[in-house]
Amino acid sequence: MIRQQEGEVRCIVCRAPGRCAVCGAAAFGLRRGGAERVEEWVGRVASVPVRRAGAPRLPARAGEIVIGGPESVRDLGLGELDLVAVLDADLAERRPGLAARERALSIWMEAVGWARPRGRAIVQASNPSDAAVQALVRGNPGRFHALERERRARAGFPVGAVVFRVVGTPELPAEIGAHEPITSLTSAIGDRTVCLLALEQHRVPAFGAAMRELAGRGVVERVEAEPHL
Repeated sequence: MIRQQEGEVRCIVCRAPGRCAVCGAAAFGLRRGGAERVEEWVGRVASVPVRRAGAPRLPARAGEIVIGGPESVRDLGLGELDLVAVLDADLAERRPGLAARERALSIWMEAVGWARPRGRAIVQASNPSDAAVQALVRGNPGRFHALERERRARAGFPVGAVVFRVVGTPELPAEIGAHEPITSLTSAIGDRTVCLLALEQHRVPAFGAAMRELAGRGVVERVEAEPHL
């Protein structure tokens, strides 16, 4: 997955420059989406003011529609709103991070709580039977969490494991292998080696000490804990 930030298009995982898979170009056209697209559409049909939230806040009680992304959802207390809508719920599938879907469900549930005690909530998704969507609709995340545990285990990053991304020299995989990680994946970016690994929690202190020692030797360049995947 790539992202444009500060004028550069890069992979959000390894920071490699973004390139078109067909022609190799690094120039991309950006299509408006998310809150900006919804604001434009709602503004054409709503009879009350429509605002895109610059900071987390609830709509004015005089009548207003506030549009924002996940970053706009905070613990703002009871909103007593007439309607809360969760749009494009399918986007949670494409967000980076091992716990992205779990975080999305938590945000949805907090936002839907603003409709209490008499308001309504709706969720729009292409796959209404998705476990996360059903957890929101039913108000019970039990089945969703069970499926997420299975998915994480199959991917080699079980719940409870600590995940690291380490960047360094070609010596790095052998050094990391000595710590017996649950999972270890290696890739190369130019002359740098990138290792993605999952460790049992009791191995973390020894691993941290070893990474500091390797950094002093110039083998390790950067260590990220719980990186966005």
